[in-house]
Amino acid sequence: MSEFSDGAHDYGKKIADAASRAGDYLEEKAGVLGNKFKDLQGKNFQEIADEAKDYARRKPGHAILIAAGAGLVLGFLLRNGRRVF
Repeated sequence: MSEFSDGAHDYGKKIADAASRAGDYLEEKAGVLGNKFKDLQGKNFQEIADEAKDYARRKPGHAILIAAGAGLVLGFLLRNGRRVF
């Protein structure tokens, strides 16, 4: 029974470490997202549109993937809103 207890304790530590790293990662990304949101608040729509167009010209593949991903997420959200159980 001691081996089982030791194994469970080791796995518990590994899970706690992974959760801690995930929390740190999410905290970092939330800070980046907050900074981007603050940057967007100070701009008008035309500036944002011009930056998006410039990004699409520089990285057309990324722009297509981002648009496809956004469309997929939006499609799932809208489809699930109409689903009747």
